[in-house]
Amino acid sequence: MAPRICRSCGAEVACRGGIFRFLSSPRLAQVDPLITQYRRVREQDGYRQRGAAYYRRLPRVARSDPQQAVWRIRQESFRHLCGRVLARLGRRPLRVLDLGAGNGWLSHRLTLLGNDCVALDWLDDLDDGLGAARHYPTTFTRLQADFDRLPLVSGQFDAVIFNASLHYAVNPTATLRNAANALVDDGALVVMDSPVFVSDADGQRMLAERQRGFTDRIGKPFEWGAGYLTVDGLARTATEAGLMLQTIPSRGGPRWAFKRWLAGRKLRRQPASFGIWSFGGRAT
Repeated sequence: MAPRICRSCGAEVACRGGIFRFLSSPRLAQVDPLITQYRRVREQDGYRQRGAAYYRRLPRVARSDPQQAVWRIRQESFRHLCGRVLARLGRRPLRVLDLGAGNGWLSHRLTLLGNDCVALDWLDDLDDGLGAARHYPTTFTRLQADFDRLPLVSGQFDAVIFNASLHYAVNPTATLRNAANALVDDGALVVMDSPVFVSDADGQRMLAERQRGFTDRIGKPFEWGAGYLTVDGLARTATEAGLMLQTIPSRGGPRWAFKRWLAGRKLRRQPASFGIWSFGGRAT
């Protein structure tokens, strides 16, 4: 699919490495410290891999993978997305906008299923960003751009999916509303695998724990987005938009659930929930 791109600003858009570059030089300079730090953390955590076979299997990974537990959740969420959200739209091919696409695994998988995908992210590197598309046999459009400055004409996607990414937005509610403009009238707006808490206090405790962990590993971390979502916040967004909200949890299996329970006891807070939060249809 060739997405309809907004040209109202009249600026020339470069395409390097097969990626359309919508971040201006000043914007790149502004976010570069965040991106550099994020890449460092991701490399330490084992996300930056080598070899096409690894990427083509995603979201499946070997049991020995350092992020096997995370990818187990991604597998379950992907099944929910395809079987319980996208299938309901009742047409094919679907036009899908993958926000926070990272290495493009979701766009690759959905393209294999016959859909037309546009992957958008800040990251463009070859092993943990949009450049990793070199590993896939599929082709999809790639945009280096901001969530809140989507360079796209409104009303052209059947599904807009925040791919484990909405919690990086400074104002998640405003970002959701902005992304909803890219949807056709009966499309689905999906939040997938962002950490969601019932209690805002538990989310704040999680952020404090993460800040301490990052400081020990890489020095003082840059502040980047809200860091988590809340059940009330998502429900309020749905109500204000007049949309129905469907929640489909991903639990990762008994072993993952037990480890999560133990961690919650140790940290004295409720652990985050993951899965699918789908906005669609009009509330009656």
